[in-house]
Amino acid sequence: MHPALSYPALKSVLEYVVVEKRIHLTSRSKFLQRIDKTIPVYAKSFSIWGDLSLDGFQFNVKHQSWDKNMEDEKNGELLRSYLKQRSSVNINLACFSKVKTSEDIPVKLDLTVNKLQTICCNLDAVIPMIDPRSFPITELSMALNEPTNVDLEIVRSAKRVIFSTSKEVIGLEKLPNKRMYLRCQPLTDVVRIIKYWIQHGKEVGTEYSTGYSTNSDLRNMMANLQEEFSRSRGYSEEINEHCLSGFSIPLSSTSKLLVYGIGKHLDQLILKVV
Repeated sequence: MHPALSYPALKSVLEYVVVEKRIHLTSRSKFLQRIDKTIPVYAKSFSIWGDLSLDGFQFNVKHQSWDKNMEDEKNGELLRSYLKQRSSVNINLACFSKVKTSEDIPVKLDLTVNKLQTICCNLDAVIPMIDPRSFPITELSMALNEPTNVDLEIVRSAKRVIFSTSKEVIGLEKLPNKRMYLRCQPLTDVVRIIKYWIQHGKEVGTEYSTGYSTNSDLRNMMANLQEEFSRSRGYSEEINEHCLSGFSIPLSSTSKLLVYGIGKHLDQLILKVV
């Protein structure tokens, strides 16, 4: 008969067991559950997108899935019970879709994340679930379907930010971030950013890029921006054979803002402080 594993050995084994197997194993033993609570949970992905999923182990949030079988029901209860017992879960990528209120989330969560993605969510419902120890988040991606105030600490501290929206992004121009990617950003937002930087300055090395669906959309944006800022103090046309014609505006005695388009394959507008 093999000798029983010691407490440290069991702890070491559980820590490196994949999440789904770990949940099943600990559900069968109160002793293992006590050990498990002392071990951090690390998962590659967590998502709420109709279902709640932890590394692919999932259950239906609203319990309305017509084709859910008994095994799915059992697994769902195991996952719900497991998460309720955790003070914190460490996630590489957390994704929330259409989370509007706390009722869309079946358990109280405290997530330490590396990357965060939100899709058409109420940020007031999502952000309280993110442990501040996550800051600065490596990559923050937000798809917004309504005007939203983004002048928040979770955004301001993120290393890379991606916004996808055609709606107004309130507070966008005030963000201190040096790296940002914007999808389908309206002219009003881009104008507001440039005007704010002209008035308040911006750190050298900052680069914001905005993607457009077609080259004609990009060219129209460039034409509108040139018309808007052509009378600005120090305005100068910038010509580069590798880019669409752009312009520069001084921000200080030692820095200037370059505004230009990349029209080959990418169709991006670039705001760059040099």
